[in-house]
Amino acid sequence: MPDDLRTVRLARRYRRWLTAYPRAYRRERGPEILATLLDAADPGRSRPAAREAALLVRHGLGRRVAEFGRRAFVVAAFAAVLGGLSGIALGSWLAWREVDPMAPDQATAIALAPTVLPVPFDDRAEQYGRHTFWNPYSKNSWHGGTGVRAGRTSVTASMPPRTGVEQVAAAVTRQMRAHGWQDVRTTGPRDDPQAVAEVTGTRAGYLAAVQISDHYPTGLNLDLMWAEPPGHRRDTVLGGLAGALLGALLGLHSSKRMRRYGPGRQRAYSRLCVATLLMLAPAGLGTIPTTTGSLLANTHRNGHGPSVYWGGFVFLGAQPLAILSLLPILAIVVCCFWPQRATVRTPTTV
Repeated sequence: MPDDLRTVRLARRYRRWLTAYPRAYRRERGPEILATLLDAADPGRSRPAAREAALLVRHGLGRRVAEFGRRAFVVAAFAAVLGGLSGIALGSWLAWREVDPMAPDQATAIALAPTVLPVPFDDRAEQYGRHTFWNPYSKNSWHGGTGVRAGRTSVTASMPPRTGVEQVAAAVTRQMRAHGWQDVRTTGPRDDPQAVAEVTGTRAGYLAAVQISDHYPTGLNLDLMWAEPPGHRRDTVLGGLAGALLGALLGLHSSKRMRRYGPGRQRAYSRLCVATLLMLAPAGLGTIPTTTGSLLANTHRNGHGPSVYWGGFVFLGAQPLAILSLLPILAIVVCCFWPQRATVRTPTTV
């Protein structure tokens, strides 16, 4: 291969690695750096060495960091965290929008009860919460709940005589599996005969939870509610990733653009960032305890239930603040793209 062809290919590959540097820096110093690299390259080489490529990437990213400034990355970090938490909440909320907003009705609960309970049950069902979600006790959300309660319909039955909790739980498990309920599981310590056992399972979009205890007046209690939608985790993860990416890009881009303006606009930008943080942080951070809580955690039950990740946005006071945070975010975007006032020069008279 002719040397000039090798040099052309080597220069082209060096230019690819030089894209790690900012565009303005490449325009000013790129030809000089490329000439130095070509002069120092060994004869006959047609591609950069791995050490050279690593150094170019490291130095190029270092120049980009220096160009953005430390403040830009601080703003981007906060924006990514809040954007990710908000995206998680939005993705979870959108997934739950596909579920019927009304809780399962009493006729449905009575029709499904024979597929769950292996013993006779009351032919009346009681409904707790007309809607799928409602929020009467958001003040308890910080104690492990989500600030959201799940609407459900309950059917009760009596414990069979001379049977223990573990035996009834096993009978309920067999009944549910025989009638097509999936993901049937039993919770409750086996060593404690006085403990409350719970059997749960899903079928056709419904979640059935049976609590069994000798201390209950009725012995067995069936709660029927909507199961978690199939695409809930996917939408939640995608929403969180998209929110974090958009938040980081907005923080980096806006902070970099604000360096072009005067001190007055930069101070306004800083105040808008602080206002956004104060308004959005309560709702965003409120989603953290909701990721591990059940919808029924604040209804004095610790059993299995569908998950929700937008409970932080229903706290009393946090929800209106989260909505109002759109105003400073919009103001940040306007400040970044609003044209700078031209300086008017008055002609001097001689």
